[in-house]
Amino acid sequence: MKRIIALLAAALLVQAAFADDAGEPSEESVLDAARAKYWQESRSSEADDGTSVKVEVEVTISEDGQESEAEDAEAERDSIAYTPFLLSFVPGLSAPFGYYDVSFAAGAVGCMVRDVNGAAGAGVFTMARNINGFQAAGVFNMAEDVHGVQAAGVFNIGEDVYGVQAAGVFNIAEMAYTPIQAAGVFNIADEVNGFQAAGVFNIADRVKGGQAAGVINVADEVKGVQIGLINIADEIDGIQIGLLNIAGNGVDSFGVIYEPITDSFSAQWQTGTPYLFTTAGVSAPASAWFSDWSEFSAYAGLGTRARVLGINLDADICAVQPIAPLPTDRSAWKNGTAWNSIEPYPSLRLMAGVPLFGKRAQIIGGLKLDIDIESLGDILPENRKVGESWSDSWFGERFTVWPKWFIGVKL
Repeated sequence: MKRIIALLAAALLVQAAFADDAGEPSEESVLDAARAKYWQESRSSEADDGTSVKVEVEVTISEDGQESEAEDAEAERDSIAYTPFLLSFVPGLSAPFGYYDVSFAAGAVGCMVRDVNGAAGAGVFTMARNINGFQAAGVFNMAEDVHGVQAAGVFNIGEDVYGVQAAGVFNIAEMAYTPIQAAGVFNIADEVNGFQAAGVFNIADRVKGGQAAGVINVADEVKGVQIGLINIADEIDGIQIGLLNIAGNGVDSFGVIYEPITDSFSAQWQTGTPYLFTTAGVSAPASAWFSDWSEFSAYAGLGTRARVLGINLDADICAVQPIAPLPTDRSAWKNGTAWNSIEPYPSLRLMAGVPLFGKRAQIIGGLKLDIDIESLGDILPENRKVGESWSDSWFGERFTVWPKWFIGVKL
């Protein structure tokens, strides 16, 4: 009899799950619901002899007349336990045993917890969901959200970092809303709202703040500053400081300049952003370009660009070093005496460029001011002291300026 009742109850549930849509409940469905209700009430009291089975079936009739099994409306509670301390010997073996929220966790090899509101450390790795405090490991850290400090001898992985992420070798974060993301070798983040610093490499999609690296900075979008030997960005709203600066919306051109008054040519390279770009090049009299390298001078400096009515207006200041005074003896460079021969003189340039052929080329022209500062000694070469000059004194410093016009092209 009990088996028959159970089979009838199961058949009722299957009928309710696969019933077709109907506007009004049929007489048979109402009758079946009443019978199920009767069976539930009548059989629930037969458990006194220890052999009866209580069959509980709850059937509801929806507004459109369809039967359905009632669903529990209460959400599942987050019932994970909390312990103030957890010691882990190897992953999965801990005291107390289990998966906890903790205030302090430590492991000889590794420790796995859920949320840390304090500190977690291990000799090899620590894994946690949320860190509100400090997470450290000799090799690895993993966390979803970090509100504090995440440090590792080799690796850090954090999805969202609100604090400091540091590693001897690597950092990886999806969103680094952090004052600093630092690594001895590498930093990687989708988005950085703060500062990203590495001994070798920084890589990010979007940076609002800055990147600094000993070798290379790479980003898609930068709003701030990039400082490194090589800086690369698709788009930058800020400045790049380095030997090689490449930006999709920045300054990147090679040019040749001719000075009629000295009959000399210069080859230069400008790279960086309109706010701040670097320029470097060499110059020499036309007769010396393929015959006498001692007549050459090398220069490097910083500049800025403004764009007015489609014309690029550049201003830069460079340190110019003639090659001739430098010793050619290798031993002089090894023992350091050759460095005393480096005495660059300052040169200021004002240059206008008119874009041609879809901005791929520019005709340029401007004024170069070679400056002879009295307190630096007689370091301006005689072949630069040509044409008209004017002298003045600013802030007690006496100087003479030798202006020269130039023309050229840039690509």
